[in-house]
Amino acid sequence: MYSIHPRITLKAGREYPVLAGHPWIFSNGVLKAEAAPAGGLVEVFSSGGVFLGIGTFHPANTIRVRMLSSERAEVDASFFSRRFRTLAAEKTPGLIPETDGYRLVHADADYLPGLVVDLYGKTAVFQIHTAGMEPFREAVVEALTDPSGPVGAEAVVERSDVESRRQERLPVLPPAVHFGSVPGPVPFREGGLRMLADVLGGQKTGFFLDQREARLRVRGLSAGRRVVNLFSYSCAFGLAAAAGGAESVLNVDVSEAALGLGRKIFAENGMGAEAEGVRYAFEAADVFDYLEAEKENIRRSLGAGILICDPPAFAKTASHLEQAKKAYARLARLCFEALDPGALLVSSSCSGMLSMEDFLDILRIAAGRAGRRVRIRESLSQPADHTLLLPFPEGRYLKTVIMEVRSGTA
Repeated sequence: MYSIHPRITLKAGREYPVLAGHPWIFSNGVLKAEAAPAGGLVEVFSSGGVFLGIGTFHPANTIRVRMLSSERAEVDASFFSRRFRTLAAEKTPGLIPETDGYRLVHADADYLPGLVVDLYGKTAVFQIHTAGMEPFREAVVEALTDPSGPVGAEAVVERSDVESRRQERLPVLPPAVHFGSVPGPVPFREGGLRMLADVLGGQKTGFFLDQREARLRVRGLSAGRRVVNLFSYSCAFGLAAAAGGAESVLNVDVSEAALGLGRKIFAENGMGAEAEGVRYAFEAADVFDYLEAEKENIRRSLGAGILICDPPAFAKTASHLEQAKKAYARLARLCFEALDPGALLVSSSCSGMLSMEDFLDILRIAAGRAGRRVRIRESLSQPADHTLLLPFPEGRYLKTVIMEVRSGTA
């Protein structure tokens, strides 16, 4: 039995982005809207009366409708289970071997607006960001825990402790275990390495799954090199470098707790404070202050090594963009000043407000100010499980550039 929902009619020509798969309908594209509660389900029609799909209604937001489906469907646990099954079938074949941690649901790009689901082995961690997804919490948990379903989670954690909920007039919620038990950091595998996700107290859902492919590149580049891993968080980049045969790895982060988790991850993989002639170190420091004070020491000791710089998002909203650009520029200059010819810089930005073009401009200017000639070896975006749709450029957020500092001769 399908429930009839209030009707949204688009202006002439505004149906084309929807038909192409863009998940948002903006307020200036709406011709008529029947009364609907904030977050309520609505049916979307073209100006000619053609049904386009169902979505959630956000009357106080510039994004007026977030699309859920191009078909009429009852949104319940079975709806989520079917969608989860489809997404799992699409995403798991593309994972690197021996990996069981990935993003099952990437919100609007997977047509489940306001919902993020990350899987760490048999533990599922979800976030709800929007009023439209808020009523479906129980249905999401039911679909994730159904033993005959696509996930069959043994534990389910909610991490809706995100400030973006306030924009939807929703409370920021404390972490909660909805099913099973989570006695500590959750183990999972990435490329055969044993990782740990702090699903109750860590950042985001407990781990940064989106840098999986960049870590794989670092692993392949690290043999015999010295590596410094800035903004290391749980030291996953450092572990990848160590697994790739790095001569030494230094992890630097302001959080002692994150470094403590990093030490556990190293130990889980048989790498203590010193193992097999390779030395691993962990230093608690503000990265900006650390670079200002230690860039000459880094330059002398690193040689043809690798400097990894994966900071948090400096621009979470458009109002923070200009300030964020200055922070990225200062950080990039300090990194380049810490490198001699032959060294590699792996630099990332996860600020969705900052385009790849702007990020490259920042890196280019910073290299010039540091007096370094730089070759781009590779550019990466978010991995396939963090879905990127052709008609939805707004969904692109992660940018990683692997660069080599060259000598001053032509």
